[in-house]
Amino acid sequence: MTTGGDDIDRAYFADGTPDLSEHSPAYGVETIAQALLNIYREVVDVEGGIEPNLYQETRRIFSEAVADGWVKASDRDVPTPDQAFRDAFLHSADVFSAFRVHRMQQDIAAQMIDSNGNVKPFRKFVKDVSPYIEHRNRQWLQTEYNTAILRAQNAAEWQQFMAEKDVFPNLEWIPSTSPNPGEDHRVFWGTVRPVDDPFWDVHKPGDRWNCKCELRQSEKAVTPVPTSRAKALDNAAKGLESNPAKDKEVFSDKHPYYPKNCSVCPFAGNKLMALVHDLAGGKDCHHCRRVNKAIETADDAMPSMVIHNSRPFVTIDSDRKQFQRQRKETNKVIKTIPNCKSFEGLLTGKIFINKDFREALLTHCYDTDELNAVEQSLDILQKLHDGKRLKLDPNNHLYEKKLKQGWKYMVLYEIMINEEIYEFKTAVLESGDEFKEYFYSFKKRKVDTDTQDGHRKSGSTK
Repeated sequence: MTTGGDDIDRAYFADGTPDLSEHSPAYGVETIAQALLNIYREVVDVEGGIEPNLYQETRRIFSEAVADGWVKASDRDVPTPDQAFRDAFLHSADVFSAFRVHRMQQDIAAQMIDSNGNVKPFRKFVKDVSPYIEHRNRQWLQTEYNTAILRAQNAAEWQQFMAEKDVFPNLEWIPSTSPNPGEDHRVFWGTVRPVDDPFWDVHKPGDRWNCKCELRQSEKAVTPVPTSRAKALDNAAKGLESNPAKDKEVFSDKHPYYPKNCSVCPFAGNKLMALVHDLAGGKDCHHCRRVNKAIETADDAMPSMVIHNSRPFVTIDSDRKQFQRQRKETNKVIKTIPNCKSFEGLLTGKIFINKDFREALLTHCYDTDELNAVEQSLDILQKLHDGKRLKLDPNNHLYEKKLKQGWKYMVLYEIMINEEIYEFKTAVLESGDEFKEYFYSFKKRKVDTDTQDGHRKSGSTK
């Protein structure tokens, strides 16, 4: 059988298929099996509903992608967007997940009927639909996942670009790191334009699936806008036309999964009212109460699921609210930390903190365990020693800014808390005739770095 979706194949794989590593996102076997049973037994309304198993799994996958994007931005010292932005951005991912599942369940259901119009035996149905599922579950999903990560990262970085445009007024288009970069973006490499130039509303890295171009803050002189012929070659892929920072969307509702208008929306209900809505101003899928109702129905069809990836802003329902509440409490504790306090185990013997570094300390907390650790930081500081100097990364987009602010290097301390290694990082800045060591971050060490650079444990606490 053919997998269909040639339009999406052309858009997604213009520069080659994605790398399907062993860590690629994919639906679990149990999820697929239960969804196939529900569709075959007509337990789910494939025309106007959302298969709940596929939806919850899709929602989890894209929430994790968004979280990974914000973590990547945070690793570049870019603040995580505020709660209102995160909620809107994640809701757009939920809506995308709903329409993705609806498209998938309809295409699966179409394989139930044989050439004579009879319902296939279940085993035959599963065999025939398997190539389709493999294609959608691996290649399409990997492409969407990779792009969602980049869009979330770009959204966080763009907010910082706007906040700091008085210091870095321009942006430079950085060449792609892709092994097969598209020719349509190549003409823009090296282009430097003001941050608020309308040029960036039409042409920008990330408006192609699998695009790996970047923007970087720059003090370089503005360059001419590329020729009209070059601009004509650069048409954003469907679903990627919007600026994710401005529209608070992972993908736009022009993606092929979405309906062209309200009157053909599977979740519209009253088609006459949908047509009236079209005439009144058109669709707005990410803010549509009918779409929200379909999502709520899918949520109610099975127990609420929690995303176990230790990233607070992607936990669902109660866990997300719990993190928000604790984050507010931790912020109150951080405000009570003295501006300067002596600790003989530190490299400089003193720790400093100000408003900017208080915000940085909170921004780098990604779960409740890290919030708890920050609340105990004054006690933990007494146990730190053997700090390791870290050079500033010249490839970091804030490198020049940090140098101007007097940054000299960072210091890494390690401590064991509840059988997990935490990394306590400080920033050392030159201030007049002395060097001041500031709070920077307090985080669990990533699993893939547990032997990197031979880091030593500084102490232990329970």
